[in-house]
Parts: sequence; C-alpha cells; structure tokens
Amino acid sequence: MRLKECRSVVVEAPASSANIGPGFDVFAIALDYPKDVVKISLKGEGIKVFVEGINSENIPEDLDSNTAGLVAKRLVADYKLSNDIEIVIVKGVPVGMGLGSSAASAAAVAYGLNELFSLNLDKNVLVKYAAEGEVASAGKPHADNVSASLLGGFTLVRSYDPLEVYKFDVPENLGVCIASPKISYGQKKTEQFRAVIPKLIELDKLVHNVGNASALVAALLTKNLELFGRSLNDAVVEPARSKLIPGYTFVKEAALKAGALGVTISGAGPSMIAFYDLNKVDGRIIGEEMCMAFSSEGYDATYICTKVGQGCRIVEYF
Repeated sequence: MRLKECRSVVVEAPASSANIGPGFDVFAIALDYPKDVVKISLKGEGIKVFVEGINSENIPEDLDSNTAGLVAKRLVADYKLSNDIEIVIVKGVPVGMGLGSSAASAAAVAYGLNELFSLNLDKNVLVKYAAEGEVASAGKPHADNVSASLLGGFTLVRSYDPLEVYKFDVPENLGVCIASPKISYGQKKTEQFRAVIPKLIELDKLVHNVGNASALVAALLTKNLELFGRSLNDAVVEPARSKLIPGYTFVKEAALKAGALGVTISGAGPSMIAFYDLNKVDGRIIGEEMCMAFSSEGYDATYICTKVGQGCRIVEYF
C-alpha cells in the first residue's frame, strides 16, 4: 500500500529527558520507554483530539490547549491540508514528571501528518512545528524535548532563529535509570521550576557550563562514558532547581554510590536521571537506591531502567 492511499497511521513517540546536565534548553535525550501511541485518521469533521491512558483526565482536548492539537492546527493551516482529522492519543508518558509528556504527543502528530500527507518535511521543519505545539503546555516553543522524541538519540538545539537541531548517536552500552518521586506541584509546575532560574550568572559559572557542555558532545563522539558522566555537572540551573526537589542531594549521592556515571535532573523535574554502563552495573540497584533516598525524605518513588530511544516511528498504516 502506498502511503498516500492510507487513511490512518499509528505513531509511537518516546518519552525524553531535556536540560541534560549543563545543556539547559539545548540538550535532550530520547528514552526507549515509556511511549505515547497516537492514531491519526482522516475522518470526521474538523480536527478532533481525544486523550486516553495515563493522566488522561488532566489533559485538555481543546486544540489550542493540547500540544498535539496545536501542531495539527498549524500544519493544516500552513500546508492547506484536509481539516477532517481525528487524533487519538493513548498516553504512556506520565504528565508533570520531567519526561517530555507533552512533547511526545506533539512529536507524534508532526511525524504522523508528515507521513500521512507525504509532506516530506526537513527534520528542522518537523521539529519547528512540534516545538510550536509546546506553546499549549509551556507558553512558548521549546525544541529540546520534541527534537529528542522525533529524532531519537541525543539532540542538540544550536539555534532557534533559524531553528537548527543536531542528533548524536550514543554508545550502545549507555543505560538510563529514572527515579520519579510522588510529589505534586499543582498545574503550573514548569512555571515554578523556571521561576527559580537565575537571570544573571557569574562568568566562572558560564565557563564551567560551556566546558562541560562541550565535553558532553566530545564524550558522545569518542564513546567515552566516563567523560559523559563527569560532564553532566551544571553550575547554573540545577543548583537553583534542586531546592524544589526534596532529597535531591541524597538521591544523587545514592545513585553515584550504586555505580552511576552521573546524575542530573530530568527536564524540569522532579524525576532524576542517572546514566550507567550496561556492561558493568545493574541499573535496578541504582533505581532502588534512588527510591530509598527519596523515601528517607518522606516521598514514595518509582523507577524505570531503559536505554536511549530511537525516536518516532510508524507502527501501523491502514
């Protein structure tokens, strides 16, 4: 079946972790698990969005308030596409945990509509539309999470005007462990975590972060996991945000003692992400220690061990 003859596509879009180490609003990494599954069909009247799965009761279905709906609305307008589109989102990526939940949905729709209508859009254009969908959840376009969900691997947003994104492959033995505490920050978590970021920084902290950000890329290019772990250190954003995560210091120390190469906040938090060598360490031990550290501060937590993901993919045409 040729793609243009299809009436529906089903897209898998992975979770992602952004703001990796010193790469605030620049670095992100795709996760192999969890994922959103999004079905896009040419049917009905007008663009309709339906949400099922994890946290679905807290996700709006109004087009301008839903990242996926906003992406569809903009693509339809700009490319004069059929307006009769039904989008069914089955959420697998939890909301508000720093795992790029809204970005996964936005990326899936950008990817799916590009395939369904044979638009053949360049990767930077796809990321641009997916990033515009983030306006619905964050108030402004953000390309870090959506670039990772779309492209997979480790992504770097070099520029927004014009948008310029690069993808790097990661060593196959790089493991990922994410511990997520059960903490409620209300409906405006992202705004709370952005509000504490300093507007001005000292020159020595800038130098520190530029050095570590550069070293992170060098570590990927040379497949040096030890350097990758050491370069996750951030002197600007993470120290400010860590105050909003109970037990942050204990969780980080616990992960490192359990064999993690490095630890940082996942996205805006409150999840924390640890990287480790799959050939040397059992990630489950890291996860258990991180959860115990959260528990010592009075917060239950869960963990997942996964690998770096491959980005959006279509799992079914019909």
